[in-house]
Formats: sequence, structure tokens, C-alpha cells
Amino acid sequence: MAGRKFHKNRFNRSQSFLSSRVILVREKKLIEINYGFLNCHILNNKLICIGKTKPTPYSVEYEFKIVYDGIYSPRVFINSPEIIYNDEIHMFSNDMSLCLFHRETDNFYWNFRKHNLYDTIIPWALEWFIYYELYLISGKWEHPHIDHRLNYN
Repeated sequence: MAGRKFHKNRFNRSQSFLSSRVILVREKKLIEINYGFLNCHILNNKLICIGKTKPTPYSVEYEFKIVYDGIYSPRVFINSPEIIYNDEIHMFSNDMSLCLFHRETDNFYWNFRKHNLYDTIIPWALEWFIYYELYLISGKWEHPHIDHRLNYN
């Protein structure tokens, strides 16, 4: 008679949760060491980091949020001020998260085993705000990019 505690899928589920939890704790520590202005916590198996940036002394202050589940590509959202989506700025229309890289042209596929938020996503997000400020001045997205109207995601 096999008991419930020996079911083969039960171990896999808890192992997956444990692996994800270890990744989130590692990421949180790396961010706390490298970016003191970000407030991070783990909630519902997701790392959530909230911070503020002001690209120039003349810029408004932007509050943003990073959400990461430990496996899939992290998402970065702007909490304030509200930015209205248009095709020219690099945000995804479905969830208003920032477009920080293009998988094919940048040859970058998020891999939780190789990549960390502190040396990819966070600096890229901070750079995104600089390019957004330039966009507000020139009306053109100055960073090399793939047009979002080509419908990739």
C-alpha cells in the first residue's frame, strides 16, 4: 500500500518550489548589495522590487516595480507618473511593462541559471528612463530598437 507521502509528483513540486525560492532569495541579496535604493521582498513566490529614479536633475522622479518569479523573464512596470502607451516608446501594450531587450537581435534569452537582475534588467531599466527622457525632448526613440508595430513579444 503506497502512502500519499511517497507519490512521485509530490517531490517534484516541492523541489521546483524550493529551486525557485533559492533563486529569488539569491536575487534579492544581489539587488540589496548592489542597489540600496530598491526595496525588495518576496511575496507569493515572486520577488517584487520597488524603487525610484531620476535620470537627470531636470527629470521627474519615476517610481518603478520589478516582478520576477525566479524562472521566466522579469517584468518592469512604471508605477508613477503614468505613461500613456504609444507605438514609439518601448513598452508592451498588453501589460505596459518596459521593453528592455529583443531576444533575437540582442541575442539575449533570459536564463535564470545564467542571468541576474542586478547586472541586466536593473541597469537596462535605468537606461530605459534616460531614453524615455530623450524621447520626450526629440519625439524619437534614440536607442537602437525593433519597431513594436512588427508585433513581437
